[in-house]
Amino acid sequence: MTQVMRVTVALPRDLWETVKRSVPSGQRSGMVARAIENELRHRKRREQFEALQDFQKTIRDKYGEFPSSAEDIEQMRQERGE
Repeated sequence: MTQVMRVTVALPRDLWETVKRSVPSGQRSGMVARAIENELRHRKRREQFEALQDFQKTIRDKYGEFPSSAEDIEQMRQERGE
């Protein structure tokens, strides 16, 4: 079973009023938890994407631009009859 902690969070009044009108009282904490989880996943993906871009730049700086392999891949597919 997951441990639960009570926390205090300050929200804009209009946002909270919308939540109260839209989400039944027994489901609000779950909705907030899912929203936080989604935001954390989004931030982690963004960090990973930025790290990948930094790595790509490092490789380009070290080795230069590589030619696109899309044409080579298409040619190999055609040779195999795909």
